[in-house]
This record gives sequence, C-alpha cells and structure tokens, in this order.
Amino acid sequence: GTRAEQFDASISGMAERLGLAAAVGDRAEEVFRKMEEARAWPRGPGCRWGNGRTLRDMGSLYAACLSIACRNEGSPRSLRELAMATADGSAAARKEIGKLIAHIRKRLGEEEAGQAAGVGVVPVSGCLRRFGPLLGLGDREAAAALEAARRLEEGALDLRHNAETVAAAVVCMALERAGARRHIRDVATATGISYFGVDIVCRKLRPHAALLFD
Repeated sequence: GTRAEQFDASISGMAERLGLAAAVGDRAEEVFRKMEEARAWPRGPGCRWGNGRTLRDMGSLYAACLSIACRNEGSPRSLRELAMATADGSAAARKEIGKLIAHIRKRLGEEEAGQAAGVGVVPVSGCLRRFGPLLGLGDREAAAALEAARRLEEGALDLRHNAETVAAAVVCMALERAGARRHIRDVATATGISYFGVDIVCRKLRPHAALLFD
C-alpha cells in the first residue's frame, strides 16, 4: 500500500545518504514489513507509532530498521550517523532510534533481527575506513590505524568491546602518536561513539601501543 511505497522511497534515500549497499536497504525493508505485519511497534501512553505517525516519526522507524540491517550485513552505522540521515539529527532523535532498535530486537528476536552469533560481526578495520574521512585522517595516520586494527583482528589483544568503540580508540591512539592535537572528545563527537567508551578502550590500549603500532 501507500505506506509501503512511502517506505521504499524513504529507505532508499536514507541508505544512499549513508553510502549503504542496496542489500542493506532490502534487509531494512524486510525488517520493517515484519514489524508492520505483526503490528509490533510500541504502543500505549506516550507512544507515537499508531496511525497518526508523522514523517518525522517514520524517519526514526526507518533509521531503526536500517540499523538492524546494517549490522546484519556487516556495515554498522552509529546512532549519530543514522539520525543525521533523517529529517531530525538531534540528540532526542538518536535516543528515539536507540529505543526503537532495542524494541525491534526484543520483538523479532535476536536471530530475526540479524544478531545471532556470527551474523553481522563487523571488523574493526571496516569501522576505521568509515571514521577516517569523518576525522580528516592523513594517509600516514590512516595506514597506522589500519595496521593496528589488523593486528587486533588477528588476536593481538583480547578486547571485549564493540568494533566501533575499538576503531574510535585506535584512531585516537594513531593521532596521539602522530602528535596531532585532537582529543578523545573530538573523536567521540565526530564518530557518534560514547566518550566514556572510547576513553576506557584507549586506557586499555595504551600499555600495548608498541604491539599495535611498531
């Protein structure tokens, strides 16, 4: 129907703005249809996901479906990037998208939402390639960061943190070693990753800097 057609047009535009492959858009469409058919969106007082949904509300729904699809296809995007691809890039929009992502996983189950073991496992280097342009990394810093990511992926250290946070921390380390005056907060803001998360991983990586960069 009209809503499905509206979704197709919006999701393709949003996926394009995020530089995503067509397969991610197709997967997001599948997630959206499952939620619609099951009438599984949040309901009750304070919920806006009934018939009176505005285009702005729909943008949050699409972004949440895209997030699930991105992870399933191995190319995740941060909440900041997803929110920026909607009509509303505010902190409130990021929070709303985050809630919807958690709701979709709960309703569809981890497997249906593409979060089963081994599915959507994203390499640190994949995140790094995305973060480099956001931070204006020079060729030397980018090469050093990618080499450190490769060593981490080969098991140089056992870091139990998500790939995006590790990638942001590796960028911080590469910038520090190059003498660049960029702080953890700058990296966290540019990538949309939690400052505290990046700081914690940086603290864990610093004692092993030689192992990763030399």
